[in-house]
Amino acid sequence: MKKITQLLLILPFLLFSCSSDDSSENNETNPDTKPEFAMTATINGKSFKANNPYGTNLYSSTNIWSYYPKADFVMLQGRQGGILGNPEINIWLKRTDIKVGTYKFTTDEYNPTTHAIDLTDNENDVFEYTKEGSITITEVNAQTKVVKGKFNFTTSSTYTDQTDTNYTITDGTFNYQYEDVK
Repeated sequence: MKKITQLLLILPFLLFSCSSDDSSENNETNPDTKPEFAMTATINGKSFKANNPYGTNLYSSTNIWSYYPKADFVMLQGRQGGILGNPEINIWLKRTDIKVGTYKFTTDEYNPTTHAIDLTDNENDVFEYTKEGSITITEVNAQTKVVKGKFNFTTSSTYTDQTDTNYTITDGTFNYQYEDVK
């Protein structure tokens, strides 16, 4: 009786622990495979590797800034460390400009004409106002709704005169799904 009980306890593990071999001889990389990090950059010489706050490369479905309305902009949010992480880089892509090309920008605008970007670092009491930079969209896949590109920008601690540069963001990359696939 003891052996039957043990066998009954072990049997479900044997049945459900088998796995199939999904490997194939074709070693080509799928270009639309989700990346380990949806956004990477170097911030003042330090490595930044992030996903959205929920750990994926999906666009943000919320937007608190009225000058980037959801009907006109897609927000790509990169927060290092998850929901409560820090720092955070936000990219707003203007829906009509999600196409391959380089887009330059200057100081934060309340009426942006194209893409925009900003940095938030809550480790100090200094503000980060975007001074200037560029976003280069290198690839857009209309079927999978994935946009890939590069960025760099600088920030200032003041909004008006911007004589200082408190953050320099270089070697930025992004790889996000910019809307739901239908």
